[in-house]
Order: sequence, then structure tokens, then C-alpha cells
Amino acid sequence: MRVPFVRIKQKDAEKEIGRLKTSGELLEGYKIRREKEWVLVPVRHSTETGEFVENKRIRMEHVGSFERVADFFVIKERDGWQDVLEEIQRKQAPRAIFLDSGVEGSFRIRKLKRVYGTGNPSGIHRENGLRYYVDLESAYFSPRLASLRNDIVEKCLKSAKSGLIVDMYSGVGPISIPLLKRNMNVLSIDMNPEAIRLMVRNMRMNRVSGKAVIADSNSIYSCISGVEQVIMNHPTQPVPVTQEIIESLMKGTIIHVTCISKRTEEVTFSGVEILLKKTVHGYSPSSSLFYFMLEKK
Repeated sequence: MRVPFVRIKQKDAEKEIGRLKTSGELLEGYKIRREKEWVLVPVRHSTETGEFVENKRIRMEHVGSFERVADFFVIKERDGWQDVLEEIQRKQAPRAIFLDSGVEGSFRIRKLKRVYGTGNPSGIHRENGLRYYVDLESAYFSPRLASLRNDIVEKCLKSAKSGLIVDMYSGVGPISIPLLKRNMNVLSIDMNPEAIRLMVRNMRMNRVSGKAVIADSNSIYSCISGVEQVIMNHPTQPVPVTQEIIESLMKGTIIHVTCISKRTEEVTFSGVEILLKKTVHGYSPSSSLFYFMLEKK
């Protein structure tokens, strides 16, 4: 992670590190680095920043209650969120911390309030070896889904032939861009103009080119019936809406679907063969996020 640091001459390192620790300025939780005659020490405040490896012996107690995005943190508004805030301030070096009270509107924009630090909830986030400029005030993004997105990309690559892959709810590009990096033919669609604007920026930053369209996929899905693969990474979308889109697709189409469902209820799709079903993680006390890989019959 990128954190503030200071450079100390090796001969003075032991004394200065002790002083920093006593004053509370030493940023514990990150490994100190050496660079020629210098010792690079993570601290809470400095005008210089660099990449440091997190010391796994110092763990966050409230993992799951917060998200680290770029150089800021997001805390879910729930009982005890102040404890999470204090732990992040004590163990990390955030530029800012935001309180998340949910999403609103068809674009699912987070309702965020800054509770620590400076600036906006935006910056360059690194995921699966690529970089994405994210702006949570303009387009939805959650780092919690990084493993799921990587899984979808890998499944797409294994199933790919030479046809078109359509990413129906592409957001800022964390599925489309890795596929483009692997020379796949991808059409990215999102109804949020700001998400597409950020995606185009992220394409340039990751040195790929692709087709990105501002449109409501749920209104134009009949136009994509002849494609090779369809990615429907929209977990909160009702299953009947997803089923209607599936029915319009041609036989042999590979479909990647995410959905949220109660653990006691079996999610079913008609007219398809289930190639893979996977529980991604819990979503609430009674429901989970699921990933399906389907083939249209």
C-alpha cells in the first residue's frame, strides 16, 4: 500500500525509529525498507509517499466492516462504526475515511460522509495487477468483489473462442479491461455516463482500447442475442429480469450471472445448463452472493 514515509541515514536509523515510536509518529503495520544508504520508515505524516508491504503480524480486528479504496477507507454505517474508525486511524495511514450509509438511485451511488481526513472519495485503485481511477461520488465500485471479478475473467478466457463478449453492467471496467488486456473482443455497456467516462480513462491508463457504450442494457438486450458470452454482474437485479434477458439469447451462449438470494431458497434459471454455481460470500445474516456460469440450451 502507498503510505507516507521518511528517509533516515542508516547510522541514525535505530535512534530515529525509537524517537518516532515514542512520539506516536511511527506507522506500525508496515515493513521498513532499505535503499542504499537510506532506511525508509513509514510514518503517519510526510510529504513523501511510497509503496510498503503490510506487516501481517499486525492485523485489523474489524475486517469486513470497512473497505480500503485507493488511499482512503469506507466504513459501513452500523453499530460500532466509531470503533472501526479509531482502529483505522491507529493502524493505517488513510488520507481520508468515509462513512457509507447505503446506495441510492438507479446508478447505485453511495451516500458518503467524510468523517476523517481531506479530499474526495476518488483515486487510483490497484486490483489484480491493473489500475483503475475510481470516484465513488460518480460511479459504483467495491473492492470486495475483486476475487469474483477475477474469477469471471478467468472463466471467460477459458470459454472464449473468437466471438464477442458483452459486459452488460460494466461500471468503471474491472472486468472488461482485464479481458481487453488478454486481447478479447469486448463490448462494455453501462447506463451511467460517468461510469463510461471513467472506463475510457481506465482503458487509456491500462493501455487497451475497446468499445464502451452508454445505454440501459435491460432495454437493448435484444440487440446482443448473437454474442458468444454475456457477463451479467449485477447482483441486486431481480432474478426474473435476468431470466427474461437469458431467454432472448441464442443457443450455446455462455452467461456469467451474479445474484443475491436467501440461503434457504434455491436460485433456478430455465432454458440453461448450469456449468458452475459458486457461493461468493455472505451478504446479510440470511442471504449470500452467488455466481453462476450458464450455457443457453
